[in-house]
Amino acid sequence: MDNIRMWIIGILSYLFYNRERSFSHHFNYLIFILIILIKRFIYLKSLTLYSFHLLKIYHRKELPFMTQSAKNSNFHHTDKKDMEDLEKRKTIESFTLMDDIFMRLVFEEKSCTEYVLQVLMNKKSLKVKKQYVQKDLPNLYGHSLLLDCFCEDDQGNLYNIEIQNSSHDAGPKRARYHAGLLDIHYLGKGEDFTHLPESYIIFITDKDIFKAKKQLYHIERKIEEIGADFQDGSHILYFNTDCKQDNTLGNLAKDFHRENPEEMQSKILSKRVALLKSRRLDKKGEQKMNLVLEQYRQKAFREGIEEGMEKGMEKGVESGKQRMALLMGILAEKGRVEDIKKAAGDKLYLESLLSEFGL
Repeated sequence: MDNIRMWIIGILSYLFYNRERSFSHHFNYLIFILIILIKRFIYLKSLTLYSFHLLKIYHRKELPFMTQSAKNSNFHHTDKKDMEDLEKRKTIESFTLMDDIFMRLVFEEKSCTEYVLQVLMNKKSLKVKKQYVQKDLPNLYGHSLLLDCFCEDDQGNLYNIEIQNSSHDAGPKRARYHAGLLDIHYLGKGEDFTHLPESYIIFITDKDIFKAKKQLYHIERKIEEIGADFQDGSHILYFNTDCKQDNTLGNLAKDFHRENPEEMQSKILSKRVALLKSRRLDKKGEQKMNLVLEQYRQKAFREGIEEGMEKGMEKGVESGKQRMALLMGILAEKGRVEDIKKAAGDKLYLESLLSEFGL
């Protein structure tokens, strides 16, 4: 009876302090409470994990990572591990080359980088001499950069390849900054400016940010009065993967969005993606994939917070509501009624509770 009383008090307290919220918000919360009750009294141990999918914790994808509260629950060890393995496999299979974190892992294989550059530069003879994934370009006097992929070909030309899923992040001034910082780091102190190599900043975008329905956009400086190229050796390219025509560029665009490696046109990319998604990874490969999964989870969580707190976008706000629903359900289950009351009027205390349960 005491447990039932605490549940009732918790639910009523939550509804009272959130009485101005929408019906859908309360509906999601009550569904979550119902699932906990079923789990608690009928012992269907796996339902709580599926409830996280129901509530759509992460705003971009319904990622199947468990929160700390779920890890602390009394699941049978075998059931829990089987569920984690299943969800981990499901997430890995959903990765595409448009997921920048996964793309970096794919591009650790130099032949993959080389193939993409050969297609984009329309130069089959292009050979990558050296490359760096997640190349750090520090700037003591301003904004530093962490490049997705930086490489140099056998002719000394430099390339910076970036995956951009946001039109805002792929703007012209970002491209300008990448080009400028690349020059600063390449040219040594006292060297003549003529030693600067040709550089190519390549943004691979999921949308057509220039809205001209072109597959590839080339940006060059011009001398307006005579209409000639400025020839400063700095080049910017935008590869629009939203334009999937039946040609070499279009096939590459399709490959960047395909989850199943068997459906990819490029054998080079397909082989690498298939290996990373297979169960045949060695210990080092498994560790790398686990790191990708953790980075992806953190990125999705961070972006959800940014949307809710900074932009106030609809999805971010909904994510914040769902976090609150999860927290109130956990507190009610643990009988922490006073914490529910205190969190309603104390923002700092609320944040500490969210942190405590990994929400």
